[in-house]
Amino acid sequence: MPTLPPIPDRSPQSVLESPPRAPEAWWVLRTKPRQEKKLVRWLGKAALPYYLPLRRRVRNWRGRRIKSEEPLLAGYVFMRGDEGQSARAFSSGAVVERLPVKSAATLYSELRALDTLCSLQRELRELPGVIEGREVELLAGPMKGLRGIVTQSRTSFVVRLEILGRVLEVALDPAEVEPL
Repeated sequence: MPTLPPIPDRSPQSVLESPPRAPEAWWVLRTKPRQEKKLVRWLGKAALPYYLPLRRRVRNWRGRRIKSEEPLLAGYVFMRGDEGQSARAFSSGAVVERLPVKSAATLYSELRALDTLCSLQRELRELPGVIEGREVELLAGPMKGLRGIVTQSRTSFVVRLEILGRVLEVALDPAEVEPL
């Protein structure tokens, strides 16, 4: 299979510089599995603004180092446009659904934070939704039904994406951190 050329993570380059004005809005498009780049290529050809946070990966395969870029949040592409433009994205064949955005300001803030994290070119990994300080309920075992707070020490910076219910972690150098 031929290697496709790299895709830009956003179009146009200024898409994250200011929040959208009505009737435009940010839309969260959930894609079919492994169809994020297909959707982004389609949105680019249709001249529809988008943002796809990417992370760089280096893997060893048969003694060779393979570099690639893959979506940071598998299954999601963020599109900016009006209702009609977002509905057009379904004709790409890669979109499963549009997720409702409860707070446009929160989503915009989270997208800017994601952009900053991606620009650091550090390893980012997604954590399970259960992190330190979060209240949880046990669903199985002899303590089923008990509630408590998760405690665990980490030497990393954790970013919560409330809109998608996702948690990202980036390793920190202790010299970069100052207690408040």
